Amino acid sequence: MSGLDQMLRLQKWSLDEKRRQAADLEALIERLRGDVRRLDEEVASEIETARNDLELQRALPDYKQVMAERRERILKSIADLSAELEKLREQIMESFAELKKTEQTIQNRQQRQRVQQRRREQNQADEMGLQMHRRKKDTTL
Repeated sequence: MSGLDQMLRLQKWSLDEKRRQAADLEALIERLRGDVRRLDEEVASEIETARNDLELQRALPDYKQVMAERRERILKSIADLSAELEKLREQIMESFAELKKTEQTIQNRQQRQRVQQRRREQNQADEMGLQMHRRKKDTTL
């Protein structure tokens, strides 16, 4: 296995790893978005429940504040992860471009080798033809 083949394998592995990381980040972001939706539903449910209970109405502002802080932390996490995901996607594009360059280099090298092989075969065939021509010419003299 040539150095280019090894480099190609490494680039493919690296690209696949980055894609897996991106998929994991996307899943985590989606899970956090679900957490925000559930949190909003829970707060709405507690507000509805507090309408009928005076004690719950007194505790509601503190509860809403705690839940708003939790929601903000989750939203900040989503923003941070989204920025990280964007950077990772840029790295994936760069890795993909490098992978394609390496593949093209390998294809070009293989094409040059095929052309050289055909030239060698043609030169051998030409040499054999010249030798046969000389022998034929020598026997006719």
